[in-house]
Amino acid sequence: MINQHLWATDRSYFRSLFGSQIMMKLTPNPTAKLTGMLMLASACIFNPSYAEELASPAEFNDSNELILPLDYREWVQVGANVSPNELNNGKAPFNEMRTIYMDRGAFQHWKKTGEFRTGTLLLKEVMGVERYKGLTGSGYAAGEVVAVAGMLKDPVKFADEPGNWGFFRYAKLENSDLFQKTSKQLPTDKCSGCHTSGAQDDMVFTQHYPVLTDSKGTGRVAVPVE
Repeated sequence: MINQHLWATDRSYFRSLFGSQIMMKLTPNPTAKLTGMLMLASACIFNPSYAEELASPAEFNDSNELILPLDYREWVQVGANVSPNELNNGKAPFNEMRTIYMDRGAFQHWKKTGEFRTGTLLLKEVMGVERYKGLTGSGYAAGEVVAVAGMLKDPVKFADEPGNWGFFRYAKLENSDLFQKTSKQLPTDKCSGCHTSGAQDDMVFTQHYPVLTDSKGTGRVAVPVE
């Protein structure tokens, strides 16, 4: 059975958050109370209005390699773009399609402040580019994923790097469908040059990511409506 003292202590707190109408439905029996409290606790965790800022998902192993978070496809997808050879005189610097994900805690901070917090982790799935013909006409489609790349902001760990960003890459293993699960930091000149010269906001190409430009400091999490 639910601890009656716990219920008595927490009841007023939950009522302040969710109102008396919801709380009245939790009082018939101990089982209902326990179920209700668990549901309310879950709402506090997953509703940004009540949850504290989520911690950064960035973790390093004993060799100081960044571990690839395996839930990144459940993060916020902030942008996608493609640079095919056909639009670059037959030889694009990076003939690939890219989908960019941002960790939820960093996005939560970004939409409140318009800044990338310490621990912001952006991951980019790198895919091949395929031409296709479909009902919508001819176009480009994503091929197989060939690598995952990331950038992590940390003013302490990357104090000497431009913008305090470190860059990483998880390549597909040779003759395998598996990818590297950790990555060493890439050399400074490997990625930061393009980001320094062309990115709109703090080394990030937000000019290509409408999800970020729309939400910057506005709290917006969807397209604006009337």
